[in-house]
This record gives sequence, C-alpha cells and structure tokens, in this order.
Amino acid sequence: MDPGARPEVSRGWITRYGLLYLGQNLAWAAPAQLLLARQILVWHPGDKEARLALLMAIGGVASLVGHPLAGWLSDATGGRRGRRAPWILVGAAVSAGCLAAMAAAPGFWALTAAWTVFQLFIAAAINSAQAVAPDGVPRHQYGTVSGVLGLTYTLGLVAGTAVAALLGTGPAYLVAATLLLAATAQFLLGFRDPTAGVAPAAAPREAPDPDPDPAPGRADRPAAGYRDFGWVFVARFLVTTGNYVALFYLFYFLRDRIGLADPDGGVLVLTGIYAACVVATAVAAGVVSDRSGRRRGYVAASSAGVAVACAVMAAAGDFPVVLAAAVLLGLSWGVFMAVDQALINEVLPSAARRGRDVGVMNLAVAGPNTLAPLLAAAALGAFGGYPGLYLFAGAVTALGAAAVTRVRGVP
Repeated sequence: MDPGARPEVSRGWITRYGLLYLGQNLAWAAPAQLLLARQILVWHPGDKEARLALLMAIGGVASLVGHPLAGWLSDATGGRRGRRAPWILVGAAVSAGCLAAMAAAPGFWALTAAWTVFQLFIAAAINSAQAVAPDGVPRHQYGTVSGVLGLTYTLGLVAGTAVAALLGTGPAYLVAATLLLAATAQFLLGFRDPTAGVAPAAAPREAPDPDPDPAPGRADRPAAGYRDFGWVFVARFLVTTGNYVALFYLFYFLRDRIGLADPDGGVLVLTGIYAACVVATAVAAGVVSDRSGRRRGYVAASSAGVAVACAVMAAAGDFPVVLAAAVLLGLSWGVFMAVDQALINEVLPSAARRGRDVGVMNLAVAGPNTLAPLLAAAALGAFGGYPGLYLFAGAVTALGAAAVTRVRGVP
C-alpha cells in the first residue's frame, strides 16, 4: 500500500513499538556502558584500557557487518510471518542467550566471542524493527513514530546504565536479557507484519513486489531516489560524528579545561540534563513535523543547533556555560533523532529493499561510533587542545546541516 494511503497506527501500537526499541537498546547499553569494563577490570587490571578497546573494536566491526547483512536477509525472507518479525524474534533470542553467556564468561576471549555474536544478532533485531515503520506506518505519522524511537533510545541508554550500575555483573546481564525478551514478546504477540505474504526481494523477477515504491516516480528513476538517500546518509554520518567527537573526552574536558573538582559528578549531571532535553523534544518534534509535512528544515536546524552547542563548549571557561551547552545540545539532538529517522523513511528508494537500505543507513551511526575516538584524539592534538576539538566537532556538524539542504524529494 502507498505510504500516503495507509491507515493510521494506534497509540497502543506506537507504545508497544517504542517498548520494543527500548528493550533492544537497553540490552546493548548495559554491557557497553559498564558491564564489559567491570569484567575486564577484574581479569586484566594492568591493561584494562587496551583490552576494552580491543573488545569494542571487534564488536564494532561485527556491528558494521551486521546491519547491512541483517537488512539484506530480512528483505530476502518470505512467508506468512513476513520479512521483519522472524528476524526481530531470532535476533532477540540469540542476543539474550549471548547476554547469559557473557554473564558466565570465564575469561576475556570467551567474553569477546559472546559480545561479537551479540553485536551481529542485536543488529538483526534492531535493523528489522526499524524497517517496520517504513513498511507499515502512514507517511503522516513517520515523525511521531520516529520521535517515540528517539525517546525510547535515550531511555534505553539510561535504563541500561542504571541496571548495570545497581546490580551485580551476573544479575545485570540476566535482567537485561529478560527485559529484551519481554519487550520483544509484548510487541510480536499483537503484531501483524505488513510484509506477510509478500514475495522476498531476492526473487523479484519471479514475483513482482506488490508494494509500490515509497516515493512515486522513483521506481523508474533509481539514481534520483538514491541521490536523496545518499545526501541523508552523508548528513547523518557527519552530524553523528560531530556529536560523538564532542562527547568523547567530556570527563577529561571537565577535569583539565574547566577545572571541576568532581568531574565524575559533572558528567552525571550533564548526562541527566542532556537526556532530559532529548526526552522533552523528541516526540514533540516528530508530531510537529508530521503536522507541517516538512522534514528537511527540522533536520538542518537541529544539526545547526548541535554545531552551535559545540561552539559554546569551545568557548566555555566555567561549568555554568557547559550546562547551557548541554541544554542546547540535548534539545537539538532530540529534534534531530526524531525527524532524521522520519526523513530516512521518506527517502528509502525501494519498497522491496527497505531492510537493506535501513541497514546501510545505520552505518552512518555505527561508523562514527568506531571513528570518533580516533578523530577526537587527532583533533585534540592538531587543533590546540579542547577549544580546537570542539570547533572541529562543530564544523563537521555544520557540514552535515549543509548536506541536508541538498535533499530535493522531501520538503
């Protein structure tokens, strides 16, 4: 069905969809934020930094492979259960098993192996879940649904960190696995995959895709469709890179540049403010974007807001100024997360290969996550310390804001 003519999804459906995404993001946040570092500290206190960096690098490569691979596999899946539901279920089940294995891991290499498999299958679950919206949500609700995903992503990050901080290592892994399975079950039990019965994308010649292209007219102009997709990818990659670079050395920035006596507490305060601002703007921005029918301007303006927040950080000499930057950064990032995903849904060029294209677009997040430490270290040395680092992050983000304006098919 044409995305412009689909029936609306209910608030209950949107809530269950958001809870699914919350559980998926909680599952990776708990290990990534604290549990892995805690285990490695026990086993290898002398070279914990190098060991953790190695584990995260291996897992990062698995994630880079997992997202496009998962998208391709879900597109090629057919049958009465649809393209996405089987991979959401399989991804969650294997990921939960990996979390249990990580809780019982006897040493570093067993932990690394379980984390690598986890990254592959949580990518399958998340990627398939993200493709559900462009498969079945009407275009005029893209922003609302994407705003809920932005909200639950942030809540999942905070909740995963809280689970890891409040529980012992083994119980925290098991709680994360249980919550992932519960979040998946509550969504899939009432979910009818709109791709059920649709021929898999692997065999388009034998069975033409009955779902028309999401943007009318792009089916016979694939280059034009992928041109907009490409610019959105570039914009997302640059803005995400700028944001990650800006946050990477926050603890050291507060300690060495601002001279804060308690940099740990400062990071906690800033994280709380940042998360609260993201929550405050994510859903509201999505709803406003739906009502206006516009996406591009919101993404460009929020990207510019992130760039300005980086410039404020570059000029900051005391903690109140950093607090102001955190507010601006959180408000801007909340809008960006909400409307950027809606814009992605708008520019997916092929109805038959939405999973693959969503997987490729996710590389614009996984790539910066891998590159940010290297870029931050290089910028810190090359541009004269923290002011230069934050100006670099702001410049990268501003380029992302400019890239969004090159999109032509979406207002």
